[in-house]
Amino acid sequence: MADSSIMEMVRRFAGADPEAEDPALEMCYEAAVAWYEAAGVEQDPENKLWLFWVCNLAAWMYDNRGNADANAAVPIYIVTSVHMLRKRRGDG
Repeated sequence: MADSSIMEMVRRFAGADPEAEDPALEMCYEAAVAWYEAAGVEQDPENKLWLFWVCNLAAWMYDNRGNADANAAVPIYIVTSVHMLRKRRGDG
């Protein structure tokens, strides 16, 4: 479960009501974290770049919930962020 400051940021990215408790938005955040982990990016909420991209993906997922057609593919700018965030070989 994300802390309240992270969820506030996700709400802002998604344009969601800041007062609303939205389980779907929380689920989108958790799915975004899992998506990046599956792509080889370690969870790092202290890294502002990581947080930006995870919030961005969570907002995209929230905006596209229920859209199962081919047009719902994760945008390329989010996909390419994996290369920016993934540790390179030799990076401790």
